[in-house]
Amino acid sequence: FGRCPRVLCHNQAVLPIGLCDVPGYRSVMLYCPRCEDVYAPPSRRHAVIDGAYFGTTFPHLLLQVYPQLMPTKPNDRYVPKIFGFKVHSIVQEQRMQDEIQEEQQKRLEAAAVSPAAAAPDS
Repeated sequence: FGRCPRVLCHNQAVLPIGLCDVPGYRSVMLYCPRCEDVYAPPSRRHAVIDGAYFGTTFPHLLLQVYPQLMPTKPNDRYVPKIFGFKVHSIVQEQRMQDEIQEEQQKRLEAAAVSPAAAAPDS
């Protein structure tokens, strides 16, 4: 069915998988057993194959029956760098904190509560 598009999977063969067991709902997708991710197939010929033919369990069941087909997990991870210097882990933490803060702000706005009214009095 093809190869995994991730560079760090080193052209790992992918397996067909359906995201739903109901016929006619979605076309077949591709599952990489190395990175354990699901991808949309690049070929149009896969668009006409119903994902329910393979179901949601096919790759997992195949790898349980034939454990010798299970690839080793990649030890190498992509390390983001800017001009050759590793990006500090604090940047990722700050990005997550910003996302959480934005989510909370959206929840407050959706609930029609102003930030001043939501803050506890000291």
